[in-house]
Amino acid sequence: MESLKAFYIFFIGACLGSFMNVLTYRLPRGLNIALPSSSCTKCGQKIKIYDNIPIISWFILGGKCRNCKTPISLMYPLTELATALLFLACYLKFGLTLEMWHACAVVFFMLAAAFADVFTAVDENFDCGIIPDSLNMVGFITGFGLSWALYGTYTFPLYGALTGFLGLFIPSWLFKIIRKKEGMGGGDIKLMAVVGAMLGVKSIFFVIFASAFLGAVFGITLQLVSKQKNIMLPFGPFIAVASVIYMFYAPVFDALLYSR
Repeated sequence: MESLKAFYIFFIGACLGSFMNVLTYRLPRGLNIALPSSSCTKCGQKIKIYDNIPIISWFILGGKCRNCKTPISLMYPLTELATALLFLACYLKFGLTLEMWHACAVVFFMLAAAFADVFTAVDENFDCGIIPDSLNMVGFITGFGLSWALYGTYTFPLYGALTGFLGLFIPSWLFKIIRKKEGMGGGDIKLMAVVGAMLGVKSIFFVIFASAFLGAVFGITLQLVSKQKNIMLPFGPFIAVASVIYMFYAPVFDALLYSR
């Protein structure tokens, strides 16, 4: 029975990972997420149901479109697999509870924001990475509702969202005044509000510090390897990683950061 439940959660994660691929492609481009149905971006051939099975179909097709044989990015099955494995980790950590579904929501919206930010940052059709407002809004509403249900009070998500928003908005505003240029994208600031609504006030210090640290380490490493300076990195993925890490180990970090 436990194995069946674990497979069920894994399968749900894989399906939502497949849906995430649709969101991260369509939302930044202002496209309808439901219609038309998924199709090859090269030849326009609609993808059949049996060719759209999460993770498995990519390998059956050999990573190519059935119609025109155009290579299909490996990121599609990797996104599905990552979501499925993290959903499974949520189940193993929290059991089949409301806390688990809350954790799965954190995983879904953080991954969706991260992938949208990265994919648009490397796409020449976009000037920079984008975390769609619609994604942040739905994430905020979902996180607010689940946190309210889980903790029994609206103040937990409300104060968390306000702290998260101001935690990035104020430094970004000061940076713009001093340096006369944007220091942080609006999508990142709104994403921190989503983090706060989902994980509460206590998460904000860790997430801001950890995401800044991860971003600095990655950025410095990338500069050394590429021998290029002034590389612009999307910050959303680092917020997402830090948020998921905090979610799994919140009691440990809270004890370290807030114990007297």
